[in-house]
Amino acid sequence: MLTTEEITEIVLRQRLPLTAHIATVTRNFHLAEDVYQEVCVKAIGQVGKLESPQHLMNWFRVASRNRAIDVIRTREGRYVGLSDEAMSILESEWTETSLVPDNDRVDALSQCIESLSERSRQIVRMRYFENRSGKEIASFMDAKIASAYQAIARIHKALAECVRRRMEAETV
Repeated sequence: MLTTEEITEIVLRQRLPLTAHIATVTRNFHLAEDVYQEVCVKAIGQVGKLESPQHLMNWFRVASRNRAIDVIRTREGRYVGLSDEAMSILESEWTETSLVPDNDRVDALSQCIESLSERSRQIVRMRYFENRSGKEIASFMDAKIASAYQAIARIHKALAECVRRRMEAETV
């Protein structure tokens, strides 16, 4: 059985993937952070019940998904998000990869974001940390909504290419 210290260490080490999982349900980074913190406290209450890190991760994903849906229903009256089937597919993928450290990729992404222009970094900040809509980003850019989405797509492509190059350079 996992101890309090082991549970704490695992959920802190897996913070980014767990928060990303919750954000797929909430579609709001700040709400995902709130749910993550709440479920971390509940996880400590599971001392003596969780047998392994994988058991903890499975429990955490289910508990956080359920809590996120409950919070959204309380705030908005209903949950309109990914279907149970889509969430099951995502969860099976996360189960296979959740305990694999990916700090190198996260570090590469951070460096790649820093290499973007100030304007592109601001667009990333608005979209993924402030949960701004395409319309709001278009307004910031003083452009049409389609142009905002094209800019986001170009940023995605540039970041993906940058991360790929950095990861390949590390394996050489």
